[in-house]
Amino acid sequence: MSELQVALSHAVKLALVAVLAGLVARGRARLCWSFAAYLVAILVGNSLASLWPSHFYTPGFWVLKQAVYDALKMAVALELAWRAFEAFPGAMRTARRTLLVLLGASTLVLAALTPSSSYANLWDWQPSSVTAALWLLTATALLVVWYQVPVHDWQRAILLGLAPYLLVFVTVLDLLKRRGWPALHATAGVVDSVAYLCLLSFWAWAAWRRDPSPPLAESRA
Repeated sequence: MSELQVALSHAVKLALVAVLAGLVARGRARLCWSFAAYLVAILVGNSLASLWPSHFYTPGFWVLKQAVYDALKMAVALELAWRAFEAFPGAMRTARRTLLVLLGASTLVLAALTPSSSYANLWDWQPSSVTAALWLLTATALLVVWYQVPVHDWQRAILLGLAPYLLVFVTVLDLLKRRGWPALHATAGVVDSVAYLCLLSFWAWAAWRRDPSPPLAESRA
């Protein structure tokens, strides 16, 4: 790791701690448990790779932690959908069918059309994994808007933050594939770290923000 990469890695760790502390202090972890687990996994993976690089800053560990991250991102998308529509049976039926179709299509693509995961061909399998989570998040967001389902501000912040970041991540991988991994490896890592740090800053603000006070009931004569 370069000095800039190490500095960004430590900044990401601090931002992750800030988000997690906000979730605990404001009692928002319960609004999406899988997202809290995702943040913890990111913090653990980041810490291992940056503090003990000789053991964990390796291609094999990168592939392993990305697999965990991808699984948790899918879990976040599914949990957000379930929490958004559980009180609305009609919308829940449509959401369940839509997400099952997307999940089935994603599973087929990942199982049958995507090569086995390895560091050497990460641009062949990683975009498919990320895109699957992006589909689920986007479908959930569109269904929430279509049915005008009320969701908590924190759950909305997860959707608004994670989907754009995944687009940046896929774009960076596509750039690496087109221009060559050795030439852009360091630059791509910095771009991804800066984008993720911006995302975590937004989540930290959203996690610590107080819920708006309910309007006072009008007095009756």
